[in-house]
Amino acid sequence: MSGIDSDILREKIKERMPKPPHFSLGATAFIATAIILLLLLVLVGGSFIAIIPAGHVGVQDRFGVVSDTVLSPGFNLKDPLTSVHQMNTQTQQIEYKQVTGTLTREGLEINLDSSVLWHLDPAKAPDIFRSVRGDYVDTKLTPSFMGLLRAEIKKYTAEDIYTNKSTEIQADVEKQLKMELDRTGIIIERVWLRGIFLPTELQVAITTKQQKQQQAQQMQFTIQQSEKEAERLVIEAKGIAEANRIKGESVTPTLVSWEFVQAIKNNPNVLYVPIGSGGGEVLFNLPAPGLKS
Repeated sequence: MSGIDSDILREKIKERMPKPPHFSLGATAFIATAIILLLLLVLVGGSFIAIIPAGHVGVQDRFGVVSDTVLSPGFNLKDPLTSVHQMNTQTQQIEYKQVTGTLTREGLEINLDSSVLWHLDPAKAPDIFRSVRGDYVDTKLTPSFMGLLRAEIKKYTAEDIYTNKSTEIQADVEKQLKMELDRTGIIIERVWLRGIFLPTELQVAITTKQQKQQQAQQMQFTIQQSEKEAERLVIEAKGIAEANRIKGESVTPTLVSWEFVQAIKNNPNVLYVPIGSGGGEVLFNLPAPGLKS
């Protein structure tokens, strides 16, 4: 192929290729301006809108002045100069593992596993934000709970706590914690004592004591049953003696004779002959039939 043919072929290919759009200087400036305005709209518009997720509320703070108006979940319009702080109002659980430094009434140290179920009152979120800047769990909830728990534990002996008082302690701490924190906007739902850990030697001593008490109770029960059986036998013996006495007093000569006659009346070899009135009786022993005297 000659050079001329090649040049012609290239020209034809260029003619068939799509040409890029041609913008004038004015059109280019318009597009650039539109893009800048769109970016500004997004940036500025975002300052007028607060998006609050489900299970949260928004607390409005404008240069340190906290509004009492709470923003609900969803899209909310706001002052662009106002900052919005999201606060979780969902039920939450905080766990305290192996809490140490808890003393019983006799001064013994025990360890506890416990947990608290709680949530924030949405209406009081601004008050909480004003009074506690930061983690209100560490600032309010935990100190109150630990103080009440240690005070309640100190009322009881280690044996009481280990055996049958944990439910009572749990209920008392929950009641007092509700009274102290609910009014501040931290709503207490439940308190649990999940584990009570005593020194091993103390656990063994308490268990041994319980076993001895159970054995003593069983022995006392056996003694009581024996005493009741003895009382029953005495009453039964007295009843038999009284029956014999009454029977002895009722036996008379006439009754004896009557019983005797009843015993022999069907005997063909005996003849009973009464003599007079109250004169006694005569008995004849008759020979058996077929025998000669």
